[in-house]
Amino acid sequence: QGGDAPEDKTQGRKKVDEIYNTWEDTEDTTMMWTLISSNQVDELRAWLEDDPTIAFIRSRDGRGPMWWAFEQRNDQITKMLMKAGVPHTDRDAKGLTPVDLLEGKNPSEG
Repeated sequence: QGGDAPEDKTQGRKKVDEIYNTWEDTEDTTMMWTLISSNQVDELRAWLEDDPTIAFIRSRDGRGPMWWAFEQRNDQITKMLMKAGVPHTDRDAKGLTPVDLLEGKNPSEG
């Protein structure tokens, strides 16, 4: 047996799931989009170090930092988010993954 599982790790996972499954436009999603779209890597890194769960926020359309990083084709931020554990295969409200944005797919094209 592996000994005691740290309780805070379970709590942290629960918080991440809660954040990741809540789709709403907030000041945080706006700030995250702004940092990513204007390539403010150092500011984003500092925010993630202060609050790692913020990497999992999602806006009302189901998109979040990973979608925006792929959309901007920003390898540095994409790698930072992957390192934080953010998936890149989930779908937004239109069924698009972050990778789809990289490939230029548009939901209206079918």
